[in-house]
Amino acid sequence: MLVFEYINKFMYFIVSDAEGGWLYCSGVSMSQFLPITKGRHGLASNPAMRGLQLGDLHLRRQMHEMGAKTDNIKGNPCDRIVPKDGDWYRQLLSVENASKELVREVIAEAPEQLVANVFHACLVRDFELAKGPVSAEEMEAFLSTVCEAYGKQAGWPTTASAKGFRK
Repeated sequence: MLVFEYINKFMYFIVSDAEGGWLYCSGVSMSQFLPITKGRHGLASNPAMRGLQLGDLHLRRQMHEMGAKTDNIKGNPCDRIVPKDGDWYRQLLSVENASKELVREVIAEAPEQLVANVFHACLVRDFELAKGPVSAEEMEAFLSTVCEAYGKQAGWPTTASAKGFRK
């Protein structure tokens, strides 16, 4: 049973039933964030990747404070339900000893947390995130606008394709 699903071309966060608890899958498309992140980080320190890592650490801390247990997962048990195209960085966790409500509540904050981390790392100050829950579609539209603006400022690509980037 799927408990939570938030998927767009920039990110995904999915929670489903797993043996003994929950399976948490998250991912960020580094290529889609490129107009925002390009030139704003060093080698092997992509702000989109780091944003997902920091968000997942925050999630783990919240879960642990509420008595849940989290563990890394090897392989990709989420493969059948996550986006396949593009350059995705993924995080997989198992969550045990947590109620469905707790999982939904904590995971629902993840998209905003990811974008806030990326904006902070890239010094994005001329766009503000909406306060409160934002649908996956609204977040995609917002991030597309930000990427379009940043792509034009620097003359960088604004859309990604499987064969690379194009204007």
